[in-house]
Amino acid sequence: MNLDEVIEGLHSVGPSWEKKAATADEVGHIDAETANDIRTMGAARLLQPSDFGGAQSSIEDHMRAVAVAGEYCMATSWCLAVWSAHNWMIAHMSAEGRQDIWDDPTNLVSASIVPKTTFREQGDDVVVSGRFGFGSGCDHAPWLSVGGFLPGDQPSPVICALPAEEVIIDHKSWDVIGLRGTGSKDLVIAEEVVVPAHRVLRVAESATRRSPGQLQYGGPLYTCPWRTTAILVLAAPVIGAAKAAVRRFQERMDSHFLVALGDNQRNDPAAGYRLAESTAEILAAELLLFDAAARLDRLGGAAEVDSLLNASIVRDCGWGVRALAAAVDRLYEASGANAMRPDEPMQRLWRDVNAARSHAVLNWDHAANIYGKASFGSFRRLEE
Repeated sequence: MNLDEVIEGLHSVGPSWEKKAATADEVGHIDAETANDIRTMGAARLLQPSDFGGAQSSIEDHMRAVAVAGEYCMATSWCLAVWSAHNWMIAHMSAEGRQDIWDDPTNLVSASIVPKTTFREQGDDVVVSGRFGFGSGCDHAPWLSVGGFLPGDQPSPVICALPAEEVIIDHKSWDVIGLRGTGSKDLVIAEEVVVPAHRVLRVAESATRRSPGQLQYGGPLYTCPWRTTAILVLAAPVIGAAKAAVRRFQERMDSHFLVALGDNQRNDPAAGYRLAESTAEILAAELLLFDAAARLDRLGGAAEVDSLLNASIVRDCGWGVRALAAAVDRLYEASGANAMRPDEPMQRLWRDVNAARSHAVLNWDHAANIYGKASFGSFRRLEE
Protein backbone atom coordinates (compact mmCIF):
# COMPACT_ATOMS: atom_id res chain seq x y z
CA MET A 1 0.00 0.00 0.00
CA ASN A 2 1.30 3.43 -0.96
CA LEU A 3 -0.05 6.91 -1.66
CA ASP A 4 -0.72 6.25 -5.37
CA GLU A 5 -2.72 3.12 -4.56
CA VAL A 6 -4.76 4.92 -1.93
CA ILE A 7 -5.49 7.85 -4.24
CA GLU A 8 -6.55 5.47 -7.00
CA GLY A 9 -8.90 3.78 -4.53
CA LEU A 10 -10.31 7.12 -3.39
CA HIS A 11 -11.10 8.16 -6.96
CA SER A 12 -12.73 4.78 -7.52
CA VAL A 13 -15.18 4.98 -4.59
CA GLY A 14 -15.37 8.78 -4.34
CA PRO A 15 -18.34 9.22 -6.70
CA SER A 16 -20.44 6.94 -4.48
CA TRP A 17 -19.46 9.05 -1.45
CA GLU A 18 -20.49 12.18 -3.29
CA LYS A 19 -23.94 10.72 -3.97
CA LYS A 20 -24.36 9.85 -0.29
CA ALA A 21 -23.00 13.13 1.11
CA ALA A 22 -26.44 14.73 1.46
CA THR A 23 -27.78 11.70 3.34
CA ALA A 24 -24.78 11.71 5.68
CA ASP A 25 -25.46 15.39 6.36
CA GLU A 26 -29.14 14.68 7.05
CA VAL A 27 -28.68 11.71 9.40
CA GLY A 28 -25.55 13.06 11.08
CA HIS A 29 -22.98 10.40 10.16
CA ILE A 30 -21.44 8.63 7.18
CA ASP A 31 -22.70 5.09 6.59
CA ALA A 32 -21.05 1.78 7.36
CA GLU A 33 -20.38 1.07 3.68
CA THR A 34 -18.33 4.25 3.35
CA ALA A 35 -16.35 3.43 6.49
CA ASN A 36 -15.74 -0.05 5.11
CA ASP A 37 -14.47 1.45 1.84
CA ILE A 38 -11.81 3.27 3.87
CA ARG A 39 -10.88 0.11 5.77
CA THR A 40 -10.72 -2.02 2.62
CA MET A 41 -8.43 0.29 0.66
CA GLY A 42 -6.28 1.08 3.71
CA ALA A 43 -6.72 4.84 3.34
CA ALA A 44 -6.50 5.37 7.11
CA ARG A 45 -3.25 3.37 7.35
CA LEU A 46 -0.78 5.73 5.69
CA LEU A 47 0.47 6.78 9.15
CA GLN A 48 0.29 3.30 10.72
CA PRO A 49 3.56 1.44 11.44
CA SER A 50 4.73 -0.99 8.77
CA ASP A 51 4.97 -3.90 11.24
CA PHE A 52 1.16 -3.74 11.47
CA GLY A 53 0.81 -3.56 7.69
CA GLY A 54 0.60 0.22 7.52
CA ALA A 55 2.49 2.39 5.06
CA GLN A 56 4.45 4.30 7.75
CA SER A 57 4.61 7.01 5.15
CA SER A 58 4.59 10.75 5.84
CA ILE A 59 2.37 13.58 6.97
CA GLU A 60 2.48 14.97 3.44
CA ASP A 61 1.16 11.69 2.01
CA HIS A 62 -1.65 11.73 4.58
CA MET A 63 -2.54 15.30 3.58
CA ARG A 64 -2.61 14.50 -0.12
CA ALA A 65 -4.86 11.47 0.31
CA VAL A 66 -7.30 13.20 2.65
CA ALA A 67 -7.54 16.20 0.30
CA VAL A 68 -8.58 13.89 -2.56
CA ALA A 69 -11.31 12.37 -0.37
CA GLY A 70 -12.57 15.88 0.37
CA GLU A 71 -13.33 16.44 -3.31
CA TYR A 72 -16.16 13.92 -2.95
CA CYS A 73 -17.45 14.31 0.61
CA MET A 74 -15.92 16.59 3.21
CA ALA A 75 -17.52 14.71 6.12
CA THR A 76 -16.00 11.43 4.93
CA SER A 77 -12.68 13.16 4.37
CA TRP A 78 -12.78 14.57 7.91
CA CYS A 79 -13.43 11.11 9.37
CA LEU A 80 -10.57 9.71 7.30
CA ALA A 81 -8.30 12.49 8.57
CA VAL A 82 -8.99 11.75 12.22
CA TRP A 83 -8.87 7.96 11.83
CA SER A 84 -5.48 8.27 10.15
CA ALA A 85 -4.21 10.80 12.70
CA HIS A 86 -5.30 8.59 15.58
CA ASN A 87 -3.34 5.70 14.06
CA TRP A 88 -0.33 8.02 14.23
CA MET A 89 -1.06 8.64 17.91
CA ILE A 90 -1.63 4.97 18.72
CA ALA A 91 1.81 4.26 17.23
CA HIS A 92 3.28 6.17 20.19
CA MET A 93 1.80 3.72 22.70
CA SER A 94 3.49 0.71 24.24
CA ALA A 95 3.88 -2.44 22.16
CA GLU A 96 1.22 -4.20 24.23
CA GLY A 97 -1.23 -1.34 23.72
CA ARG A 98 -0.66 -1.30 19.99
CA GLN A 99 -1.22 -5.05 19.86
CA ASP A 100 -4.51 -4.73 21.76
CA ILE A 101 -5.88 -2.11 19.40
CA TRP A 102 -4.47 -3.51 16.18
CA ASP A 103 -5.18 -7.18 16.75
CA ASP A 104 -7.10 -6.42 13.57
CA PRO A 105 -4.75 -3.89 11.96
CA THR A 106 -7.59 -2.40 9.89
CA ASN A 107 -9.40 -1.25 13.06
CA LEU A 108 -10.52 2.36 12.99
CA VAL A 109 -9.85 4.51 16.06
CA SER A 110 -11.91 7.57 16.95
CA ALA A 111 -11.15 9.88 19.83
CA SER A 112 -11.91 12.93 21.88
CA ILE A 113 -8.42 13.93 22.89
CA VAL A 114 -8.67 17.50 24.15
CA PRO A 115 -8.04 17.16 27.90
CA LYS A 116 -10.76 18.80 29.98
CA THR A 117 -11.46 16.13 32.60
CA THR A 118 -9.21 15.09 35.46
CA PHE A 119 -8.60 11.36 35.67
CA ARG A 120 -7.06 9.51 38.60
CA GLU A 121 -4.31 6.96 38.81
CA GLN A 122 -4.64 3.50 40.25
CA GLY A 123 -1.10 2.22 40.41
CA ASP A 124 0.17 2.50 36.84
CA ASP A 125 -3.36 2.30 35.44
CA VAL A 126 -5.72 5.23 34.88
CA VAL A 127 -9.34 5.42 36.02
CA VAL A 128 -11.50 7.39 33.58
CA SER A 129 -15.06 8.69 33.51
CA GLY A 130 -16.91 11.68 32.11
CA ARG A 131 -18.28 13.16 28.91
CA PHE A 132 -15.96 13.83 26.00
CA GLY A 133 -17.00 15.90 22.97
CA PHE A 134 -16.42 15.73 19.24
CA GLY A 135 -15.66 12.03 18.67
CA SER A 136 -15.62 12.25 14.87
CA GLY A 137 -16.39 8.97 13.11
CA CYS A 138 -17.15 7.22 16.40
CA ASP A 139 -20.06 5.19 14.99
CA HIS A 140 -17.67 3.03 12.98
CA ALA A 141 -14.68 2.69 15.32
CA PRO A 142 -14.18 -0.42 17.47
CA TRP A 143 -11.74 1.57 19.63
CA LEU A 144 -12.34 4.98 21.20
CA SER A 145 -9.77 7.17 22.94
CA VAL A 146 -10.45 9.91 25.46
CA GLY A 147 -8.15 12.64 26.75
CA GLY A 148 -7.80 13.98 30.25
CA PHE A 149 -5.37 15.19 32.90
CA LEU A 150 -3.61 13.31 35.63
CA PRO A 151 -3.45 15.43 38.80
CA GLY A 152 -0.23 16.93 40.07
CA ASP A 153 1.60 20.20 40.57
CA GLN A 154 1.55 20.42 36.78
CA PRO A 155 -1.41 18.37 35.46
CA SER A 156 -0.21 15.88 32.87
CA PRO A 157 -2.32 15.18 29.74
CA VAL A 158 -2.97 11.56 28.83
CA ILE A 159 -4.94 9.74 26.14
CA CYS A 160 -6.61 6.47 27.13
CA ALA A 161 -7.84 3.91 24.59
CA LEU A 162 -10.94 1.85 25.35
CA PRO A 163 -12.94 -0.78 23.45
CA ALA A 164 -16.07 0.81 22.02
CA GLU A 165 -18.32 -1.40 24.16
CA GLU A 166 -16.99 0.35 27.28
CA VAL A 167 -18.13 3.75 26.00
CA ILE A 168 -21.63 5.13 25.42
CA ILE A 169 -22.10 7.22 22.27
CA ASP A 170 -24.64 9.99 22.85
CA HIS A 171 -26.37 10.01 19.47
CA LYS A 172 -28.45 13.06 20.36
CA SER A 173 -25.43 15.22 21.12
CA TRP A 174 -24.52 16.00 17.51
CA ASP A 175 -26.95 18.68 16.32
CA VAL A 176 -24.93 21.26 14.40
CA ILE A 177 -25.03 23.21 11.14
CA GLY A 178 -21.66 22.23 9.62
CA LEU A 179 -19.72 18.98 9.21
CA ARG A 180 -22.89 17.18 10.27
CA GLY A 181 -21.91 14.02 8.41
CA THR A 182 -18.82 13.51 10.57
CA GLY A 183 -20.97 12.22 13.43
CA SER A 184 -18.71 13.94 15.96
CA LYS A 185 -20.78 12.86 18.94
CA ASP A 186 -20.13 12.94 22.67
CA LEU A 187 -18.44 9.89 24.18
CA VAL A 188 -19.77 9.10 27.63
CA ILE A 189 -18.16 6.94 30.32
CA ALA A 190 -20.85 7.03 32.97
CA GLU A 191 -19.18 4.70 35.46
CA GLU A 192 -15.46 4.60 36.14
CA VAL A 193 -13.43 2.34 33.86
CA VAL A 194 -9.88 1.26 34.63
CA VAL A 195 -7.65 1.64 31.58
CA PRO A 196 -4.50 -0.51 31.84
CA ALA A 197 -1.19 1.32 31.70
CA HIS A 198 -0.25 -0.16 28.33
CA ARG A 199 -3.24 1.63 26.73
CA VAL A 200 -2.39 5.01 28.25
CA LEU A 201 -0.44 7.47 26.13
CA ARG A 202 1.35 10.10 28.16
CA VAL A 203 1.41 13.12 25.88
CA ALA A 204 4.43 14.73 27.57
CA GLU A 205 6.50 11.68 26.60
CA SER A 206 5.44 12.02 22.96
CA ALA A 207 6.13 15.76 22.97
CA THR A 208 9.69 15.06 24.10
CA ARG A 209 10.19 12.01 21.86
CA ARG A 210 10.30 9.58 24.76
CA SER A 211 7.12 7.57 24.16
CA PRO A 212 7.49 3.79 23.76
CA GLY A 213 6.54 3.91 20.08
CA GLN A 214 8.98 6.70 19.30
CA LEU A 215 11.78 4.84 21.04
CA GLN A 216 10.96 1.73 19.01
CA TYR A 217 10.30 3.25 15.59
CA GLY A 218 12.46 6.36 15.73
CA GLY A 219 11.90 9.12 13.20
CA PRO A 220 11.00 10.94 11.18
CA LEU A 221 7.27 10.14 11.08
CA TYR A 222 6.59 9.52 14.76
CA THR A 223 8.95 12.23 15.99
CA CYS A 224 7.11 15.05 14.20
CA PRO A 225 6.06 17.67 16.77
CA TRP A 226 2.99 16.29 18.51
CA ARG A 227 0.66 19.29 18.67
CA THR A 228 1.57 20.66 15.25
CA THR A 229 0.84 17.30 13.66
CA ALA A 230 -2.54 17.11 15.38
CA ILE A 231 -3.36 20.55 13.96
CA LEU A 232 -2.11 20.29 10.40
CA VAL A 233 -3.70 16.95 9.53
CA LEU A 234 -7.17 18.51 9.96
CA ALA A 235 -6.62 21.09 7.21
CA ALA A 236 -6.56 18.60 4.33
CA PRO A 237 -10.35 18.02 4.04
CA VAL A 238 -10.84 21.74 3.41
CA ILE A 239 -8.61 21.59 0.31
CA GLY A 240 -10.80 18.97 -1.31
CA ALA A 241 -14.06 20.65 -0.31
CA ALA A 242 -12.92 23.98 -1.80
CA LYS A 243 -12.18 22.23 -5.10
CA ALA A 244 -15.60 20.60 -4.97
CA ALA A 245 -17.18 24.04 -4.50
CA VAL A 246 -15.43 25.29 -7.65
CA ARG A 247 -16.71 22.29 -9.58
CA ARG A 248 -20.26 22.81 -8.33
CA PHE A 249 -20.16 26.54 -9.14
CA GLN A 250 -19.13 25.71 -12.70
CA GLU A 251 -21.83 23.05 -13.04
CA ARG A 252 -24.55 25.55 -12.07
CA MET A 253 -23.50 28.41 -14.35
CA ASP A 254 -25.74 27.46 -17.27
CA SER A 255 -28.86 26.95 -15.12
CA HIS A 256 -28.29 29.94 -12.82
CA PHE A 257 -30.26 32.77 -14.45
CA LEU A 258 -29.28 36.28 -13.38
CA VAL A 259 -32.25 38.65 -13.48
CA ALA A 260 -30.07 41.78 -13.51
CA LEU A 261 -28.08 40.42 -16.46
CA GLY A 262 -30.99 38.86 -18.30
CA ASP A 263 -28.81 35.87 -19.07
CA ASN A 264 -27.29 32.85 -17.41
CA GLN A 265 -24.24 33.16 -15.19
CA ARG A 266 -21.83 31.73 -17.73
CA ASN A 267 -22.14 34.99 -19.64
CA ASP A 268 -21.47 37.18 -16.62
CA PRO A 269 -17.87 38.49 -16.58
CA ALA A 270 -18.06 38.87 -12.80
CA ALA A 271 -18.52 35.10 -12.45
CA GLY A 272 -15.31 34.57 -14.36
CA TYR A 273 -13.50 37.00 -12.09
CA ARG A 274 -14.76 35.11 -9.05
CA LEU A 275 -13.64 31.79 -10.49
CA ALA A 276 -10.22 33.17 -11.34
CA GLU A 277 -9.63 34.60 -7.88
CA SER A 278 -11.00 31.58 -6.02
CA THR A 279 -9.09 28.99 -8.06
CA ALA A 280 -5.85 30.96 -7.63
CA GLU A 281 -6.50 31.25 -3.89
CA ILE A 282 -7.21 27.52 -3.59
CA LEU A 283 -4.04 26.63 -5.47
CA ALA A 284 -1.97 28.96 -3.30
CA ALA A 285 -3.44 27.49 -0.12
CA GLU A 286 -2.97 23.92 -1.35
CA LEU A 287 0.68 24.49 -2.23
CA LEU A 288 1.30 26.20 1.11
CA LEU A 289 -0.38 23.43 3.11
CA PHE A 290 1.47 20.64 1.32
CA ASP A 291 4.72 22.54 1.79
CA ALA A 292 3.88 22.93 5.49
CA ALA A 293 3.41 19.15 5.64
CA ALA A 294 6.79 18.59 3.98
CA ARG A 295 8.40 20.95 6.50
CA LEU A 296 6.73 19.05 9.32
CA ASP A 297 8.11 15.77 7.97
CA ARG A 298 11.58 17.29 7.89
CA LEU A 299 11.19 18.54 11.46
CA GLY A 300 10.46 14.97 12.48
CA GLY A 301 13.89 14.00 11.24
CA ALA A 302 15.72 16.93 12.83
CA ALA A 303 17.78 16.42 15.96
CA GLU A 304 16.04 19.39 17.58
CA VAL A 305 12.79 21.15 16.76
CA ASP A 306 13.22 24.73 15.58
CA SER A 307 10.45 26.54 17.47
CA LEU A 308 9.99 29.30 14.89
CA LEU A 309 9.85 26.85 11.99
CA ASN A 310 7.38 24.76 13.96
CA ALA A 311 5.23 27.83 14.59
CA SER A 312 5.39 28.77 10.90
CA ILE A 313 3.67 25.47 10.07
CA VAL A 314 0.81 26.33 12.42
CA ARG A 315 0.68 29.84 10.92
CA ASP A 316 0.50 28.51 7.37
CA CYS A 317 -2.15 25.99 8.37
CA GLY A 318 -4.37 28.76 9.72
CA TRP A 319 -3.72 31.01 6.73
CA GLY A 320 -4.36 28.19 4.28
CA VAL A 321 -7.68 27.23 5.85
CA ARG A 322 -8.75 30.88 5.96
CA ALA A 323 -7.84 31.31 2.27
CA LEU A 324 -9.76 28.19 1.29
CA ALA A 325 -12.81 29.38 3.20
CA ALA A 326 -12.58 32.81 1.56
CA ALA A 327 -12.47 31.15 -1.86
CA VAL A 328 -15.62 29.18 -1.08
CA ASP A 329 -17.34 32.24 0.42
CA ARG A 330 -16.68 34.17 -2.80
CA LEU A 331 -18.37 31.50 -4.91
CA TYR A 332 -21.26 30.92 -2.53
CA GLU A 333 -21.98 34.65 -2.45
CA ALA A 334 -22.59 34.56 -6.21
CA SER A 335 -24.55 31.31 -6.24
CA GLY A 336 -27.98 32.86 -5.71
CA ALA A 337 -30.95 32.05 -3.51
CA ASN A 338 -31.39 28.56 -4.96
CA ALA A 339 -27.99 27.60 -3.53
CA MET A 340 -29.62 27.72 -0.08
CA ARG A 341 -31.94 24.81 -0.85
CA PRO A 342 -31.25 21.66 1.20
CA ASP A 343 -30.76 19.53 -1.91
CA GLU A 344 -28.07 21.87 -3.28
CA PRO A 345 -24.47 20.73 -2.57
CA MET A 346 -23.11 24.27 -2.61
CA GLN A 347 -24.74 25.20 0.68
CA ARG A 348 -23.44 22.05 2.37
CA LEU A 349 -19.92 22.67 1.12
CA TRP A 350 -20.11 26.25 2.37
CA ARG A 351 -21.36 25.10 5.80
CA ASP A 352 -18.75 22.36 6.11
CA VAL A 353 -15.83 24.56 5.11
CA ASN A 354 -16.85 27.30 7.52
CA ALA A 355 -17.32 24.77 10.31
CA ALA A 356 -13.72 23.65 9.79
CA ARG A 357 -12.59 27.27 9.60
CA SER A 358 -13.98 27.88 13.09
CA HIS A 359 -12.26 24.84 14.63
CA ALA A 360 -10.28 25.81 17.73
CA VAL A 361 -6.91 24.89 16.20
CA LEU A 362 -7.59 25.81 12.57
CA ASN A 363 -8.79 29.39 12.95
CA TRP A 364 -6.49 32.24 12.03
CA ASP A 365 -6.44 33.94 15.43
CA HIS A 366 -5.03 30.78 17.02
CA ALA A 367 -2.44 30.33 14.27
CA ALA A 368 -1.30 33.95 14.28
CA ASN A 369 -1.00 33.95 18.07
CA ILE A 370 1.20 30.84 18.02
CA TYR A 371 3.48 32.34 15.39
CA GLY A 372 3.59 35.75 17.04
CA LYS A 373 4.70 34.31 20.37
CA ALA A 374 7.40 32.20 18.71
CA SER A 375 8.57 35.12 16.60
CA PHE A 376 8.90 37.47 19.57
CA GLY A 377 10.74 34.78 21.46
CA SER A 378 13.15 34.45 18.54
CA PHE A 379 13.81 38.19 18.54
CA ARG A 380 14.54 38.11 22.25
CA ARG A 381 17.08 35.33 21.78
CA LEU A 382 18.82 37.28 19.03
CA GLU A 383 19.07 40.34 21.28
CA GLU A 384 20.53 38.29 24.09
